[in-house]
Amino acid sequence: MAETNILIVDDEQDIRESLRDILEDEGHKVYLAENAEAAKSIKEKENIKLILLDIWMPDCDGITLLKEWAATNKINCPVIMMSGHGTIDTAIEATKIGAYDFLEKPISLQKLLNTINLALKKEIHVTKIDQNFLNTSQVNWVVQFRQKLTDLKTSNLIYLKGSEGNFINLCISMLVGTNYLLIDSNSVIKDNFIEKAAQKGCNAILFKNFSKFEDVKKQSINVFLKENTHKKIKIIYIDDHIENIDSFGDVAQKNILNMPDFKENEDLIPDFSLAILRFYLSMNKHLGYKEFEISALNSLRISKVIEDIDVLDNIVFNLIKISEGQKISSEDVLNYLQSFKNKKNNIAEEEIHTSKKINTIFNGTLKEARESFEKLYLKFHMEKKISISELAKKSGVERTHLYRKLKTLGIKIK
Repeated sequence: MAETNILIVDDEQDIRESLRDILEDEGHKVYLAENAEAAKSIKEKENIKLILLDIWMPDCDGITLLKEWAATNKINCPVIMMSGHGTIDTAIEATKIGAYDFLEKPISLQKLLNTINLALKKEIHVTKIDQNFLNTSQVNWVVQFRQKLTDLKTSNLIYLKGSEGNFINLCISMLVGTNYLLIDSNSVIKDNFIEKAAQKGCNAILFKNFSKFEDVKKQSINVFLKENTHKKIKIIYIDDHIENIDSFGDVAQKNILNMPDFKENEDLIPDFSLAILRFYLSMNKHLGYKEFEISALNSLRISKVIEDIDVLDNIVFNLIKISEGQKISSEDVLNYLQSFKNKKNNIAEEEIHTSKKINTIFNGTLKEARESFEKLYLKFHMEKKISISELAKKSGVERTHLYRKLKTLGIKIK
C-alpha cells in the first residue's frame, strides 16, 4: 500500500502506538489522537484519508463523534470503528451513521490490513483515463495514435471521427488546449465569426456533429471557411459520420483522426482493457495488484455493449472496485455487464416514462401543467439528495412553505 494519511483515535496509549507501528511499517503516515477533541483538531488541519475510531472513550465516545461529523457533512473519508466491547447493534448503528466497517479488539494484523485496503480501494482518486494514459500507454494502437495526434498539431484542418466523450475531449485538449470556440447545431453563425474568434485568442473553431447541421447553415459556414485563406485559426470537425460532411471528399486521410472503434474491431478490447487497468493501478497506488483472467478479457471482447473507449473505461474502472482479491474473473465481468445492461434499460425506460409525463403535462390545463411540472422539478432535485435549505435557495421557495409543498405532493424528504 502507498502512503496514506491515517488518523487513529483511541484513549489507550498502547493500542494507539501499536497500531501506529503496524501502519507505518506499511508505509502510511499516522496521526494519533487520545480523545475526540484532539481527533477533531487533527482532522481539521490534515488531509486525512482514513480514520480508525474507538467507540469507548471517556470524554466523548466514538459513536457520538461519528454522529457529529455526519451532522456537519465531515465524513469525507472511510471511518473504521474499533471496540473491545462491541455488539452487533453497535456495529449496525455505526454503519448506518456512515462508518465504513467495524473491527473488534483484539484486532488481528491481517484483518486490520485487509479492512484498510478495502476501505481505501473504494476511494479511487483518478476516475477516468486522462492525458497520462495517452502519453504513456504502450499498446500499439495508442502508440500510432499518439504519433498522429502529434503530427496533427501543425495542421489547420482536422477531422476527429468518433463519439463525443472523455477520450475525444482529451484529444482536443492535446491539440488546442481549452481556448477554442465550439459551434453546434444551435449556434448562431455571424459573418465574421472566424475573425472574432481569432481576435479573442481562440486557437481553434470546433464544429460538433457538423453532419447533422441544417443544409442552409452548412452552406453558410462553408462559405466563411473558404474565405479563411490566411489560416488564422484551426478548424476541427467532431463527428461520428465525417463522410457526411460536404467537404469530406477534399480531405486527405492524414487529416482524419479515428477514435478507437470497438464495434468494428472487437479484438482491440483485451489490449485496451489491460492498458486501462495498468493506468488505474499506476495512478492509484493504494489499490495494490490486480490482473484480468484470460476468460475475463474474452468476456469483454465478445460483449456487445462495449462500443467505444469511454464505455470500456467506465467498465474497467467499476470492475476494479467490485472484484475481490487480485483477480478480475469472467464471473465479475459477466455480472457487471448484466447490471450495466439493466442500468441502460432502466435509463431508456425512464426516458420513455418522462416523455409520457411531459406529453401529459401539455395535454392538461395550464394550472394542471404548472402543478405537474412543480412535482417533477421538486422530485428531480430531491432524488439528487439535495438538502431542503439548498433546494429552498435554488427554487426560491421559503423553507417552511417548501416542507408543506413536498408533503402535499407526496414527495419523500430524504
